[in-house]
This record gives sequence, C-alpha cells and structure tokens, in this order.
Amino acid sequence: MQHNNQQGKKPPPQFGVGDEFAYAMGRGMRYGTVVRLIGNGDMAQIEIAFEDGAKEVHKSRDRALSLLRRASGVSARDEELKDRRSVSDPDIEAARRGDQKRRW
Repeated sequence: MQHNNQQGKKPPPQFGVGDEFAYAMGRGMRYGTVVRLIGNGDMAQIEIAFEDGAKEVHKSRDRALSLLRRASGVSARDEELKDRRSVSDPDIEAARRGDQKRRW
C-alpha cells in the first residue's frame, strides 16, 4: 500500500546514452548529452557532456536533471503521454454532436 505522500509521484526518468537534457542550476540552465551510464538501480550515475565542453558525473536521480529528448528523437512530453488514452463519455459526445448540428 502506498502512503499518501507517494501517490501521484512519477519515477525519475531512465537515461540512455545520447539523451539530451537540461540541468537546473542556481543561476540558470545548462544543456548537455549523456555520454556514459555508470552502475544501475538507485545508485546509477550518468556522465554528462555539457554544451561548453565540460564533463561531469551526476546521480541519475538528481532532480535538477530534466529529460528533453531521447536519443531516438522522442520528446519527454511524447514519452509521458504514450500510454494515455483519450477519455470518452457518451453524454459529452452526444452533447457535442448536438451542438455541432445546431451551428450548421
């Protein structure tokens, strides 16, 4: 059973080599690409090559990291929505169709 403070939390993204991301800093954002994965599970780390040429290692669970685009080209937003289905309600659909008929 989940506790109330854990409900609705999404798991941190699983990074892969070539993924692009943004790294939030106190004074702005830095953008980079994942060059290497180190370890796995909760202790996994990623080596990052930033746009300015600097390389750093960060925990993959670091909340300052946000995925922008997968190496395959899929955006983070598309990845979040891939399992969603549109909600259909027969009453809403009937009202919408009736409203459309009145306009024509």
